[in-house]
Amino acid sequence: MEFPKINVSSKADIQYITQIWRKALYDKLEQKHGDHADSRVMQEVHTLLDQWLENMVKMASAGVDINGIPYDDAILNEDVEPLDESLGRRLQHQQLLVEDLTLQVAERRKRVPEQVKMLLDDAIRRQSALADRVEFESEDADEDMEGIANAQILERQDLVAQEYASSMALLSGLRKTVSSNITRVESAQAVVDELLP
Repeated sequence: MEFPKINVSSKADIQYITQIWRKALYDKLEQKHGDHADSRVMQEVHTLLDQWLENMVKMASAGVDINGIPYDDAILNEDVEPLDESLGRRLQHQQLLVEDLTLQVAERRKRVPEQVKMLLDDAIRRQSALADRVEFESEDADEDMEGIANAQILERQDLVAQEYASSMALLSGLRKTVSSNITRVESAQAVVDELLP
């Protein structure tokens, strides 16, 4: 079973508690032995009490945080800033957001090239199909055939114009989609770079 940690706001709080304990121990010792104790023995007892108190603080340190920082880490740092819990929660939220955005960027890096390839393949396939339907006529054709051929050419020209317009619209849509996806990916990457130092 894990007990909740005791949170103090500064190192001075720990020092204050230690001083209170030390004073209480010394006062109790003074009450018990008073004036008739040998000063050398009392000095030795004080040293042992100080050592015992230091050991007690070390044992208790596992259950103490100073401004949300574990005791051992906080003691090593010279300055321990006060813990702003709302800022700590906000930081955790931002870290989760960064992780989510990183996952989204990774997914889009996988999906967008596949989508672009698929759209380009479709556009190329349409253009190829259109090119396969176009037939070139020889110059040796009869004049009668020329009239029929001209009618067919006009029909094909309309078909070519329609296919061309459709292909251009598809390419335009592809250009917009690709550029907007790239912009979104760059924006997400900028957010990730901004949040992660």
